[in-house]
Amino acid sequence: MFLISIASTGVITSEIVLILVIFILTFTLITTEKLPNAIAAMVGAFLVVAFHILSQEEAVEFIDFDTIGLLCGMMIMVAIMRKSGLFEYIAIKGIKITGGNPWKLLVVLSVVTAVLSAFLDNVTTVLIIVPLTLAVSDTIRINPLPLLISEILFSNIGGTATLIGDPPNIMIGGATHLEFLDFIANNMPVVLLASVVTFYLLKLFYYKKLTRRKVDKEKINGFDETRAIKDKKFFVINLVVFSLVIVAFMTHHIHEISMASLALGGGFILMMVTRQEPVEILKEVEWPTLFFFIGLFIIVGGLEKTGIIGMIADGLTGFTEGNTAIATQLILWMSALSTTFINSIPYTATMISVVEDMAAGLGGDIDPLWWGLSLGACFGGNGTLIGAAANIIVAGFTQKTRFSLKFIDYMKVGLPVMFITVAIASLYLYLRYFLF
Repeated sequence: MFLISIASTGVITSEIVLILVIFILTFTLITTEKLPNAIAAMVGAFLVVAFHILSQEEAVEFIDFDTIGLLCGMMIMVAIMRKSGLFEYIAIKGIKITGGNPWKLLVVLSVVTAVLSAFLDNVTTVLIIVPLTLAVSDTIRINPLPLLISEILFSNIGGTATLIGDPPNIMIGGATHLEFLDFIANNMPVVLLASVVTFYLLKLFYYKKLTRRKVDKEKINGFDETRAIKDKKFFVINLVVFSLVIVAFMTHHIHEISMASLALGGGFILMMVTRQEPVEILKEVEWPTLFFFIGLFIIVGGLEKTGIIGMIADGLTGFTEGNTAIATQLILWMSALSTTFINSIPYTATMISVVEDMAAGLGGDIDPLWWGLSLGACFGGNGTLIGAAANIIVAGFTQKTRFSLKFIDYMKVGLPVMFITVAIASLYLYLRYFLF
């Protein structure tokens, strides 16, 4: 469909051929893991500039520095907080609450991830939850990958529920009249249903594997979470600064300071007040993950510049024939399938313009189109490890452990969940907006 849509336009330039070759080559290297993701993406980005598909200035413009800054700032804070014993403290509490049962841990951590993702954003959430999960898993000596995969899924599902939870929703909210409560009223019902179904699917995948693990209850009862806190003053300072940053995130609409500035500011302020050595803390930043994002933004920028994403969208919109119900389903599935392999941020930016153009020809209530775009872009991100920012970050964390999350291993779980949750969204949109 990708190539057919381009061919149907009748305009295939050398730039289009080049960017397609670069994109396919880069994606192949990422999926087969022949090279580290950061190297594959940055070499691909270099080729986009070297072949003059984008100038260096244009390439820089396509890099979303809000995302890069947010990630970097949160990584700095997480590195410092890890030294305070906060994660170990919460980990031991979680182990004791669940009795160390791995399946119960998966459920508890997934619910927490979904709730935090709805009211913060899924990127911030996984930066908080993943170190905690790794600490828990290490303590009770289980493979953390089932827990981490579940957290990826629920970070994207939970983030779909509100305007601030996922980048596509933030962009849609900014381009339309839709407000915070509109997203809760329209997306929350299907998010809750998708969550229940996802837990059922995860139970089929992991329940037997996780419950086979015998838990030493005497050892668990002997855990003392207070021992994790070596310096109470250091612990309190970390908690206060981090809490202030989270409150600032949630009140972004009031002060209008960018998320990136808040995260970076919070990270360096925390470094300052706790008197940390910058060299040591900056070693903990996931630089390969940040460079992977940079390379990915530039490559997708090449797809945008050459008009490939726009051509695909324009070709597919021809099937709607002025029918809003068909248009909504088309946008939902097109968004889900596209964001499975293409980062949702540049895709959503392109599709907002497409939906606005379609609206002129459809007439009537076009809000269902926005919900189709929102649900498709957010749920679609669960399909592969490169579908959403949260996925990439979690995978980056595992590279420093002996349990590395592989592209294919994740896709075996993520792709079925993506298709089933999008099917649920498809039925929901039809029943709510067009049948009743």
